[in-house]
Amino acid sequence: MVEIEGKDETERERFWCGECGLANFPHESSASDNPLCPDCGSEMKPLGNLSKTERSSFAFQEWMDGLHTGGLWGPSPGGAAARLGCDRSMIDKLAERGILEKSVYDRDGYFVVMISERSVKKAKENKAKRGKWTDSGED
Repeated sequence: MVEIEGKDETERERFWCGECGLANFPHESSASDNPLCPDCGSEMKPLGNLSKTERSSFAFQEWMDGLHTGGLWGPSPGGAAARLGCDRSMIDKLAERGILEKSVYDRDGYFVVMISERSVKKAKENKAKRGKWTDSGED
């Protein structure tokens, strides 16, 4: 955790850099009334002042960050099917049964699905060891 002027990052406000297309904490030397991007030096704007497109980008980035920090990052369902050597429809069945962890982003007309790397790895190990997708008595 970074601490600047008595505030840690959980207390600091993030802003949006239109040049980088990212939300970030302003450069530590920038004035509070003129936040500057730590990466490119451009002026940043408050998250409450984002355009519709910027809000959509920000929401998607937040979803992706949540996947990464929650250990849910992984391939698309098609990629998971290729890794497991099964049909795409099997991925949906395995996700419905809770064998694969599926995360869905559905906002502003955009739809993205990821299957966690850890669940793909576990299913692949189980299939190789037991001939089943699970480590229980079920397939």
